[in-house]
Amino acid sequence: MQKFIHFVLIFLLLPCAGFAQSRTGEIYTDKLWIQYVGPNAQEGFAFGYFLAVPRGLERDKKYFLLAEADPALFKLSGGQADQTAGALGFLQAYPLLESLQTPVIMPVFTRVSSAPGLKPATLDREIMQVREGILKRPDLQFLAMLKDARKRLKKEGIKTYKKIWLNGFGPSGDFCTRFTFLHPKAVQAAVCGGTDGLVPQPLDEWNGHLLRYPLGTAEMKTWSGEKFDLKNWKKTPQFYYMGARDKNFQLATESFLGKADAEEALDIFGLSFSQRYNNIAALLRQSGAAVQTHLYYGKGAEPAWEDAAAFFKANSGNTFAPTLPKEH
Repeated sequence: MQKFIHFVLIFLLLPCAGFAQSRTGEIYTDKLWIQYVGPNAQEGFAFGYFLAVPRGLERDKKYFLLAEADPALFKLSGGQADQTAGALGFLQAYPLLESLQTPVIMPVFTRVSSAPGLKPATLDREIMQVREGILKRPDLQFLAMLKDARKRLKKEGIKTYKKIWLNGFGPSGDFCTRFTFLHPKAVQAAVCGGTDGLVPQPLDEWNGHLLRYPLGTAEMKTWSGEKFDLKNWKKTPQFYYMGARDKNFQLATESFLGKADAEEALDIFGLSFSQRYNNIAALLRQSGAAVQTHLYYGKGAEPAWEDAAAFFKANSGNTFAPTLPKEH
């Protein structure tokens, strides 16, 4: 209990996003070493991140750094980012840490008081077009966090691969789908669920409709400065899933896409969840990418932890290995 209180006190003293210096706080439990790394403008990230490392990792092995962004834990209160006890509890009970026994990074993309309507963790079109300040290109900031985390792990004698495993469900599922779409070369395998089936497509248009990012690739180069990396995206193992009983995510709402994109998605892919899911799944299959999709008929709004772990383990090499999801 004293360790927990000390840990929380450390975090209450940490700066919110926007401070240039980096501060850290850490705690050791029976199973984990958890460290918070504050914003560090010099290293390229204006938000902090959590790094959790299971005890007993072997120094002669190499590990995939597992990432999960924005699991709906972080809130803005009085202009300060509240990211302490919720994150600590999440990481200590994180099922994939137990099953995969690999380091986990959790970026803390909180909203900021100067632009409360922008959601950096969604990687939507609005946030991706921010040209300056701490909200500029959260995807590139995350790449910088990954580089920083690898250096910290290396100092501890823990070797990691350059590519990551990326997991997400609901809000973090949006980050998962879009980061993989934007930076497939950085991802070894991705498991993304609960996103209403709205996965970005490697197309500029479909059925006469322009597919602007995050629905597709149209106009991406205007703000990213780069063409869509189709070659590496098709090679990256990806698993997208939904629960048929999940009523909370069965609308393309503003919380996922923003109002304009939500209306566009409904118009293009279908008004009903089944229409959208079937259209998206068919397009993914037709793309020839290393992708599998699954609709859990008995599952609602809950992540498929066991199947996610199985997919990551199966796709640790250079060959796409589809897995068989289990109905629960």
